[in-house]
Amino acid sequence: MEPSRRSGGGRAGLWGAALGALGALSLASAFAAAQEPALPPGLAEEAERDRSGEAIEERSPSDQAMARASAAYLRGDYLSARVHAERAAAAGDPRGATFAGHILLHGLSGTADDVGAVRWLRRAAEHDDIDALVILASLAAERRGGLEPFHAREFLSQAAETGDARGAYEFGTFLRDTGDPGVSHLALDWLRLAAEAGMPRAMAAYAAALDDWVHGPGDPALARPWYIRAGEAGDAPSAAIAGVMLITGEGGPADEEAGRTLLRHAAEMGLPAAMGDYALLLMQDAESTGGDFERAAAWARRGAEAGDAQAQFLYAGALATGRGVLRNMEQAYVWVRRAGYPRENSLEDDPQRDRLEAQLEGLFTHDTLTRLEAEAISGMADRYRLNPAGD
Repeated sequence: MEPSRRSGGGRAGLWGAALGALGALSLASAFAAAQEPALPPGLAEEAERDRSGEAIEERSPSDQAMARASAAYLRGDYLSARVHAERAAAAGDPRGATFAGHILLHGLSGTADDVGAVRWLRRAAEHDDIDALVILASLAAERRGGLEPFHAREFLSQAAETGDARGAYEFGTFLRDTGDPGVSHLALDWLRLAAEAGMPRAMAAYAAALDDWVHGPGDPALARPWYIRAGEAGDAPSAAIAGVMLITGEGGPADEEAGRTLLRHAAEMGLPAAMGDYALLLMQDAESTGGDFERAAAWARRGAEAGDAQAQFLYAGALATGRGVLRNMEQAYVWVRRAGYPRENSLEDDPQRDRLEAQLEGLFTHDTLTRLEAEAISGMADRYRLNPAGD
């Protein structure tokens, strides 16, 4: 077993997971669930600025209204927030129109009103407000507020043409997600512009598009520098991919030290697959040098508890051999079973896992196996978001 670019079997699986993570931050993230809606990024920055305590009396009338809107919103007084936001909009501030649209969209000050929200958001969009344009595109994709799907491209194209990095990113991801090979060059161009502006998620998206996107060039050498930049900027999946590429020499010369650093960084950021790969490296180090099995087992346990199948298998092996942890054959069986449950990244058909499971199974009675199996299954669906039954 060796570190691999995985989140479900190789490069394609990793691209799928990265795409899923990025999708959570693109169009669908423009507005959150109605119960606790997150402020759009621009308005969130506005609210954070207002937390600073800057005297609002020194601001323009529209800025004062926006500050009062933010303060009211943060304390849950959404009706007052909407009143102040509308005053800011009336004073010519497009942020106020976006704020009012956001409140109406989620029904925070009363009944949700898509049509009313779109009216305010369009007003903000006339002034190229990025938040408004992205939200409008999301609504258009869902045919809400009188909008149609074809409007989404118009709104995002407008956002990109403003020169704003987020606008470029959103338009690039939109074009990529259409699946139309005829616009692949445009998708890559917009993603590149956003990446060059320093957006970590844009760097990650551009790297993945260069590397594994079906309509991209499929060139790891082009992708690797962008994975590295995205990883160094805090994108955990990119750090993990870059780490493995550097260790294995994919897409350029091998640099094991730099690769290990990035892989550890991804693990420290909480990426389960990176924990498993990093634990594997530490296990291999310990086996070859008689080194620190405890550190390797600790990372395997962290990854196992986070749901990574490779880490679960490694932790099972540590428990079975007593390397780095107290030997515990029953818990070894629990974890090796969990590593084989059907889901993405499962080691269901891995011969090494199968062998260890069979060895451990022979140690217990039928009643003990029944109890351990129940423990292995317990909590899998909710704690690890897995599906032991494979349904």
